[in-house]
Amino acid sequence: MRALVTMLRPLIRLCLRHEVTNAELAELVRLTYVEVAYERYSIPDVEMTLSRAAVLTGLSRKEVGRLKAALENNEVLAKQRPNKAQLVIHGWLNDAEFTDGNNLPLTLPIKQKKRGKEYGSLVSLVKRYGGDVTYGAILDELNNIGVTEQPDENTVALVNYAYVPHKDDMDQVRVVSTSVSDLFDTALHNIDNDVKNKRFQRQVVYSHIDESFVKELQETVNNKAQELLESLNHRMAVAKKKSENIKDGNLKRIGFGMYYFERKTIMSKSENDGADNSDA
Repeated sequence: MRALVTMLRPLIRLCLRHEVTNAELAELVRLTYVEVAYERYSIPDVEMTLSRAAVLTGLSRKEVGRLKAALENNEVLAKQRPNKAQLVIHGWLNDAEFTDGNNLPLTLPIKQKKRGKEYGSLVSLVKRYGGDVTYGAILDELNNIGVTEQPDENTVALVNYAYVPHKDDMDQVRVVSTSVSDLFDTALHNIDNDVKNKRFQRQVVYSHIDESFVKELQETVNNKAQELLESLNHRMAVAKKKSENIKDGNLKRIGFGMYYFERKTIMSKSENDGADNSDA
């Protein structure tokens, strides 16, 4: 229960920030209980009944039936799609039209035609990956958050591969929700599996670090993490291209995430201190 409270505290902060009431959150929790019961705890080749779902969730059969119907007609719990700007960056990093011989992102002209059609330009990139969003809107967003820079008014360069929205608060919430969901999924996988089948999950934590050293350490983390992410992105992009030629492949969604954290030390200095390298 203490572990649940620890996980709930930041969630409740998010709810209060966005004026989600206790009643609204409780309804979402009930909906999710029913969704997960049907999705993850059905017996193979046996139809999940309202009675079994009620036993699993602690809800009444009538309540399970109501929530199941709500799930079938409600998009509240629909799987989230990546932000349009994220899709554009992903295309820029992985599409051969927008990368050089070393699979690095090209500096793109805003507009450039080849045989009468836009090709190898920001306009063609956004048209392919941005859906109905205009290239001007995407460019403004990427410039604003420091992902792109413009050497001149006719070209644009990708200078930061990580998309972290600044202005759109809900986009930031979507990034958080996806990251937390992936971390929890990995943690639960590791709880359920033996050592040989565990996924990589580590932390390095030190308490009682003087504030004068924090900026230096933060810069080190940022630089090394960015270098690793760019290397992994290249390897994954190559694997994705090869996967497109494999018919009936067992497709997987894979990824690797890192985050920096910092807060006031709350443990007593008399307690044992030092590095805590944990793999949960």
